[in-house]
Amino acid sequence: MAEYKLREMRPSDVLAVVRIANQSFLETARLGWLMGRRIVQRLISDRECLFVVEDSRGEVVGFVVGGCRGDRATIGWIAVHPNHRGRGIGGMLLKAVEDRAREKGIRVVETGTPFARPFYEKYGYECVRVERSMILELVGRSISIPEGVRIRTIMLDDLPMLLEFMGDEDEWLRFARAYFAAYENDPEKAILVTSEEENVLGVAVGQSDKTCSELAALSYLFVKEEGDAVKVLNSFAYVASSRGHRWLGVELPIMGITEELLEKMGWQDAKLPFFWTRYRLRKKL
Repeated sequence: MAEYKLREMRPSDVLAVVRIANQSFLETARLGWLMGRRIVQRLISDRECLFVVEDSRGEVVGFVVGGCRGDRATIGWIAVHPNHRGRGIGGMLLKAVEDRAREKGIRVVETGTPFARPFYEKYGYECVRVERSMILELVGRSISIPEGVRIRTIMLDDLPMLLEFMGDEDEWLRFARAYFAAYENDPEKAILVTSEEENVLGVAVGQSDKTCSELAALSYLFVKEEGDAVKVLNSFAYVASSRGHRWLGVELPIMGITEELLEKMGWQDAKLPFFWTRYRLRKKL
């Protein structure tokens, strides 16, 4: 490892970091403007766990963006240039964050990753939680309004009625958070699903993905009767399809719908570059 040197990240490293990210990540960081903005913000606000590795020519060949807060250290992004992989650089970067955590009296490091679980496990990290996401390909699939239901956009005037329908203030607040998040840009993706007699079956809220407009992601679903959950989900799929989306994504769990049921309906484990199942890993120092 004599040819490589670890040091703290500097503002002059931003371009090199963005380029490495573009060649390494299959996720949102591949958008140069997005990664650049995030790195610059971290350099401004908190750079104590930002490190790079440079080669013998002084060129940056790897980086890590970590953080220390409270009793936990975290690793947000870590990447090594493709031409320099397999030489222990990733381990150097992990150790840099771990050593900084120890200096601050922190004994736990956590991270989340969609694809790099074996890498972290190699360095002593254990998977403590799986955040499962699934997708449905809408293109080429016959999608129609479920039989016996009606769909309409949720209006502001519906909110008091929905509070009564849900019967729980905390549940309603979770709905309202999702609703207002979608209200500005995607109001048509907040839907009320009723029977033909106009009895409310449930609500579903989602948004177009900020990275890929072809993906609509469900952010909230509520039904009074679990047997209505599939109707509400399929109603949202119809809305997403009619708006030209290619994929519909969900994060589990979903009220009234099991993973096994989704698989039977044609849903698959999410492995898109911008929407994926995430593994939460932890290492005790």
